[in-house]
Amino acid sequence: MYIKSIAMAVLAVIGYYYAIFGKRSKAAFIFLISILILTFRLFKEADLESIGTVVDFNTIGLLLGMMIIVGILKTTGFFQYVAIKAVSISGANFWKMIFLLMFTVALVSAFLDNLITIILVSPMIFLIADSLEISPVPFIMMTIFADNFGGSMTLIGSPLNIVLGSISKLSFGSFLINMTPIALLSMFSMILLFKKSFPATQQLNKRLQKLSKINPADAITDLRLMKISLGVFLGVLLGLILHSVFHVEMSLMALLGAMILLLILGKEIEDVAKNIDWDTIFLFMGLFVISYGLKEIGVISALANLFSPLRGFQFLVVIFILWLSAVATPFLSAVPATLIFAPALSMLVSSGFTPELWWAFAIGANFGSNLTPVGAVQNLAGVAILEKNLKRHFPFGEYFRYSFKVTFLSMILATVYITVRWFVF
Repeated sequence: MYIKSIAMAVLAVIGYYYAIFGKRSKAAFIFLISILILTFRLFKEADLESIGTVVDFNTIGLLLGMMIIVGILKTTGFFQYVAIKAVSISGANFWKMIFLLMFTVALVSAFLDNLITIILVSPMIFLIADSLEISPVPFIMMTIFADNFGGSMTLIGSPLNIVLGSISKLSFGSFLINMTPIALLSMFSMILLFKKSFPATQQLNKRLQKLSKINPADAITDLRLMKISLGVFLGVLLGLILHSVFHVEMSLMALLGAMILLLILGKEIEDVAKNIDWDTIFLFMGLFVISYGLKEIGVISALANLFSPLRGFQFLVVIFILWLSAVATPFLSAVPATLIFAPALSMLVSSGFTPELWWAFAIGANFGSNLTPVGAVQNLAGVAILEKNLKRHFPFGEYFRYSFKVTFLSMILATVYITVRWFVF
């Protein structure tokens, strides 16, 4: 028994290390680790008969359904239309355009995968930067931060929240109510922080006049498909908000919408397979097996027991979790960090600790993921896109120069927000 526990711990360490620092075939490697764990049955329920207990298929189904819907909607040019529209209505005012564009990024990322948002919006950012003859670096950095702030607002806005929501059983509506105020406040503060360090914009306003004349409608490639897929997308969002009323799992809502959309369009699943991020699906399944194994051998309960003596100082524990998650997530990466801490938080809450621990972790982990390029996959994607455009390496130090002030400011605001919630509400 001890040999199996040691082997489980060793494989978990190897798996998490590669999940954080691995460069290639990350999903394949993590899935291989999970297959080894199941093959040698390193914990009690490590067999295919119990796989539904080990792997959270509610999370997997939610991801899969939304990927299919968003993948189809993406091909219509809808998201490019939204971005260009934000530029169009700015009236050739540079900072008004930036505010509109960043809030558009946040709004889109609240309901889409963060990675998709970065990929869709970055070409527009480069177009704007080139047209204005300025560096795209600060604007791509703002887009990464806005993406993470926006994604924090809803249960489906980031992989981190999807996993956290599944473990905590918190609803779509509760995420929207509890996370939106601090996310919007932090993003507004982030934009003001950049605005202070930016030079005068009178010349930029003149250059922007040409760009603002682009017709947003030109971005739409298939109007009929856009209307159908957008209608299904909005219907699924409504279903996710009301899933607790209907007593239907969110994964079933997302998959139901995806299959209805495929039937309406007369498409096979094979036709949209290329729009599904299979690496993320397999990475999640592998990490679920590793996380469950750690729980079974007692690692998660040991982590929870560290806080048990502090039951009488719950506010301090909440603040500690807020900052601990903000420090740990940027280096562990969002999903691995959540799969380590969330089961421990579940044990604490079920043993009498305040449910406010969930929101402290959600805020700290989402905001903290801005700090480093490895904090979230969308950060890495943003940096990679930036390096390709600049045709040079974008070092950690340069990223950190932008991210530290934004992350520190957002965490100060988060601390005030949690404190006010605790003592006032």
